[in-house]
Amino acid sequence: MAATESIRFETPSGLRLAGVVHHPQIEDNGLGVVVAHGMLSSKDSDKHRSICEAVAAGGATALRFDFRGRGESEGDPSDLTVSNEVEDLLASVASLRSRGLSRIAVVGSSLGGTVALLASARDRGLKSLVTIAAPARLPDGPRQAWRGSGRTDGDLIEVAPGEFIHRGFFTDARRHNPINSARGIDCPWLIIHGATDTVVPVEDAELLADAAPAAEVKIHPTAGHRFDQPGERGWLVETVAGFVSQLR
Repeated sequence: MAATESIRFETPSGLRLAGVVHHPQIEDNGLGVVVAHGMLSSKDSDKHRSICEAVAAGGATALRFDFRGRGESEGDPSDLTVSNEVEDLLASVASLRSRGLSRIAVVGSSLGGTVALLASARDRGLKSLVTIAAPARLPDGPRQAWRGSGRTDGDLIEVAPGEFIHRGFFTDARRHNPINSARGIDCPWLIIHGATDTVVPVEDAELLADAAPAAEVKIHPTAGHRFDQPGERGWLVETVAGFVSQLR
């Protein structure tokens, strides 16, 4: 298993984010990989840890981090917006670049995948992109699949059990168009989705692929949103690590 290092780095807004760096297990190939979690997840999920371990086993430096307000990072979890998460992801890329890593790939899961796409459209220096179960259509309100009650507390709304966010999330989401951003991606891009995903329908992968014909698409025939069955998870980790390892 790769050696790990807990780090803190700062966003342009002044918040300190928490991350874990996985150092290369074999000779360092000079590649950095940032792994971004989903809307209400954290850097410490088994999926993100496994991806980082696999990437480090191939010789890359991997960074998984908590978006602001999640896990160990500073910030209020109710202040979630897509714009804030794009800023956080670009700050994580800058953190790896400060270590002398000039070739950076980004991997994002669920909303983190959409954020990775939007960040890649802004930072043309990124060398590779992987999106996993990423929404092509950002929500204009709470979705039933999130299983929140929709009850409100002032400006807050419960979008998942016990998880409240500001209504401003949906206002901010309207500022971003993932499909338009997909048209501008010119680095190697792998779109991964599960065919039985009930949280983000597989049609979203098709919409992104239609906007970016050069992207590679892999649909797992039985996986749901989280790829939580052992065989599905193993396939996901192997597929992501294999794709980013091709970056030279």
